[in-house]
Amino acid sequence: MQSIKTAANAKINLALSVLGRRADGYHEIDTVFQEIDLCDRVTVTKADTVCVECFGVAQQDNIATRAAELFFERTGITGGAHIEIEKQIPLSAGLGGGSADAAAVLTGLNTVYEAGLTHNDLSAMAVRLGADVPFFLKGGTARAKGVGEELTGISAVTPWVYLLFKEGIKPSTAEMYLRLDSLDYPKPDMDAVQKALCTGDADAFFALTDNSFAVLWQKSETEEFLLQAGARRVLLSGSGPTRFAVFTDRAAAENAYGALREKGIDCYLTCPAEETQD
Repeated sequence: MQSIKTAANAKINLALSVLGRRADGYHEIDTVFQEIDLCDRVTVTKADTVCVECFGVAQQDNIATRAAELFFERTGITGGAHIEIEKQIPLSAGLGGGSADAAAVLTGLNTVYEAGLTHNDLSAMAVRLGADVPFFLKGGTARAKGVGEELTGISAVTPWVYLLFKEGIKPSTAEMYLRLDSLDYPKPDMDAVQKALCTGDADAFFALTDNSFAVLWQKSETEEFLLQAGARRVLLSGSGPTRFAVFTDRAAAENAYGALREKGIDCYLTCPAEETQD
């Protein structure tokens, strides 16, 4: 195979608990990742050298480049790749767009070069690129611990619609953790959250879920509007600034989406993506 084009889906955090700082300076977290159908499109084509083109955003030091370089370094394969990324996932938004692209590059190279790497082989590379990159190799719904790299897939019952909107600009993720250290912040009971998700107990989930970083963000008029429009909860993804309203009624979500668009607010109507099969 000479070339492959795949969807690199974004993620949201259905709940996120920051447990504290480790001896190495990183923070332990406990979170539930949910893959959603908002995606970048990544095309990987065999070439002599590594070249990455991004469409839709300014060219940056791209994690996709590092993913390709790591693949060739670890496999010893002589060659390169022309990688085209059609960006749809907002940058620096807490949605994992860069990590999703990196995972798509690893799987794409494994396919076009017929390298025969297993999921575990790819995961070992992925964690070198970022703690949440291994999640995007599988997708679906997963609970993540450690710094996000300790993954356990869960069978969640979440037939919901998510209305994403991005408001505000955050400093670096490291700065967000630093700010959190001096505050009293929410730590949702993740065992209870997972149970509610697996049993489809929406009422329990909406009562239990939270995000530790939410304490760093003020409620906005948009959030209040969405709650009045029928959203069951408005939650933060990652450390922000993207928030998402969870709707159990698709018609209400579509009406709210239209209203936000009329207000000139950038927003995305999404739903859970189907889990990738091994």
